[in-house]
Amino acid sequence: MTTHQTELIEAARLWAMRVVDPAFDAWDELSAWLETSPAHLAAYEAAVADDEWAADALVKEGPAKDDPRRQRN
Repeated sequence: MTTHQTELIEAARLWAMRVVDPAFDAWDELSAWLETSPAHLAAYEAAVADDEWAADALVKEGPAKDDPRRQRN
């Protein structure tokens, strides 16, 4: 995979994470990014369709120390 492809996938994943935030208000910016290239739309759709990467990222990251959802023993 080239650096460009890796950066494109990363950008698409960041957009996919941002849009699920209820406070997200960058719809115009997202639309502009998607319209820049068919590759952007394809990468974004792949990121949304394959959310396994997000679950993997959360497992690797783990809950923050101050996360109230963190289990206490």
